[in-house]
Amino acid sequence: MFLLLLLSNNFISSQLFYNISTGLIAFCCVTYLITTIKRLLTLPPGPWGLPFVGYLPFLEKNNEYKDLDRLAKKYGPVYSLSMGKDTVIVVNDWNHAKEVLKNDDLLARPEAYVAGSPVVSFIFGKSSFDDKIIEEIEKFLPKLGKGPVDDPVKQTLIDSLMIAAQMGSQFTDGSVEIEAPVGYQEKLKALPKYMQNEIDQHKKKQSKEFDDYIDGYLQEQKKRKNNDLNSNVPFDEETLQANMVSVYQAGSETVSTTLTWAIILYLVKYPEYYEKIRGEIASVIGFERLPDYSDRNQMPMTMSFIYEVHRAALILGVNLFRAATCDLKVGNFSVPKGAAVIVNFWTINHDPFLYIKPDEFDPSRFLTDHGTKAVKPPFLTPFSKGKRGCPGEGFANIEIFLYLVSIVQRYKIECEPGSILSFEAHYSTIRKPKSIPPLIFTKISEKT
Repeated sequence: MFLLLLLSNNFISSQLFYNISTGLIAFCCVTYLITTIKRLLTLPPGPWGLPFVGYLPFLEKNNEYKDLDRLAKKYGPVYSLSMGKDTVIVVNDWNHAKEVLKNDDLLARPEAYVAGSPVVSFIFGKSSFDDKIIEEIEKFLPKLGKGPVDDPVKQTLIDSLMIAAQMGSQFTDGSVEIEAPVGYQEKLKALPKYMQNEIDQHKKKQSKEFDDYIDGYLQEQKKRKNNDLNSNVPFDEETLQANMVSVYQAGSETVSTTLTWAIILYLVKYPEYYEKIRGEIASVIGFERLPDYSDRNQMPMTMSFIYEVHRAALILGVNLFRAATCDLKVGNFSVPKGAAVIVNFWTINHDPFLYIKPDEFDPSRFLTDHGTKAVKPPFLTPFSKGKRGCPGEGFANIEIFLYLVSIVQRYKIECEPGSILSFEAHYSTIRKPKSIPPLIFTKISEKT
């Protein structure tokens, strides 16, 4: 009798477990089916994914932007896909991208306060910032002529430049240190605490003149408070800290990676452009004085070369996700509230309707007026664009120009004999050269 009762209870338990499991599976399948049908009816077209994980398993790690480009060729300039539980709208052409980049309903983070303030006067108007960059570059360049170099763009140098420009820290050959384990991501995690400490120190100092980013921002904040000026932009310490992190990101790894592509790959691969840039240096700057950022206005080939490196190397394959704060339209396509929208800059930078022969490296595509002027088109956006554009873009542009020109002015650059020059890239947060061959920098003092 006891055995029959035990078997009966086990059967009931097994049956109950079976019923619950079947019900849960059915519920999940129905939910997935309803979600899929809803997506097919309301969202842009796109590939099917798997339950729960969406299309993620089909995206190649570190090359997602190329998979997104491949999907654009099949589904068109705007398509949708699932990434886990999230709906993602991918924009792959400039006409729709410029609409996304200026849409206030696609805001991923607080608007960065950079434009229209004394802060900008410091960033772009003070020659002291150029002087600081050149001073630090001058300390670093002699190291390049001491044998094969596998790191011609030393990360600690770029870090030091960015931190000092924002915080007024003393330059001592890359001595600015952030207390964090070795590694870029670890530094980013440590930045908020480090920067808040600097903000607190600047507040105690209460300088009437400003020599760095924090001073300028705090003075503008005080002026707005005293004059009761309102703004749609949150003008607080949280925004200041966010700006500083963004500036550091743009001016640190972004700058060093762009320069690595420019110096290691493109100048070495295409020596004819090295000679043209050096020719401009000879006629505009000479070999006695140091370059100044204002020299760029008379150096169209140099600027066109930098623009083409931005386009061809494209360190930012896709922009950061922007969340739709309400139901909206991108062109004729519906974007539901909560959906993520990304712009695939890789596809835009290789669009044959925007660039003739986009797979070729050709700086002359940006030259106008018989080669006397370099024009950067609006669809070339290496630092993203719009209100969510990177506030550190101005810093980055100055550093890239001064560093590149300073090196070409002083050195001939060649690969070490027997080394292989590869354009293969690795992509995590940004797109980097997968391998860096040793370079030989030969000091030259006059035009050759």
